[in-house]
Amino acid sequence: MKIEKALKKQKRYNKLFIIFMFFLAIFLPIITYLAYIKTFTIIAFLLLIEILIFIAIIRKVNACTLKFICANNKLKFRSGLFSSYTYIQCDRISIIHTNKSNEDMEIIIVTKGKVKNQKMKLINKEFMKKYEEAAVEYRRLKRINEDVVFYFQVIKYGELKKYIFLDNIYRNCVNATYTASAIDNIKIARSQKEI
Repeated sequence: MKIEKALKKQKRYNKLFIIFMFFLAIFLPIITYLAYIKTFTIIAFLLLIEILIFIAIIRKVNACTLKFICANNKLKFRSGLFSSYTYIQCDRISIIHTNKSNEDMEIIIVTKGKVKNQKMKLINKEFMKKYEEAAVEYRRLKRINEDVVFYFQVIKYGELKKYIFLDNIYRNCVNATYTASAIDNIKIARSQKEI
C-alpha cells in the first residue's frame, strides 16, 4: 500500500475511534440516568469508565500528533501533544537513523553540539547498544571530528506522519548521513516502496 493511501486510512480510523469514544462517553451516562440506576457502586464504575475513555482519547491524540516545518535551513517540530517545539539547524544534523517501521517507527536525529532543547541527550552506551546501525556512523564521524560532542533525540509519536517528516528531513538536511534503514523508510515515504 502506498503511503498516501495509508495516511488517509489512518486519519479515517483515528477519527472513527475518537467519535466512537465520545459517543460512548455520552451514551453510558444517559443510559444509566434513563434506567434510574442510582447505586453508589454503579455510579463509581461509570465514573471510572468515563475517566478511562478520556485517557484513551488523550493517548490516541498524543500518539498521532506530529507537527513540523522546515524552512530557511531550520527544522521546527513537535512530537506529541504536550511537548514543546524543537528547533534544529539543518546544517547541524549529522546522522538520521530509523528504528522499526510503520506506525512504530522511531526517527533518531543526531546533531553536532547541543541544541537549545532539553530533550536532546548526550550520546551514551545505551544509545550505542540500542541503535547499533547509528552507532557505526557515530563512530565514523567521531574519528573524523574528535573534539565535537554529539547529541541525539528520538521521535516516537506521529504514527505514519513520520514518513512525511523523514522525507522533509531528507530534502532539507543535505549534509546529514543516512543509515540503510533510514534510506529504506525514505523510499517508502517517496512511494518507491510500499508499506
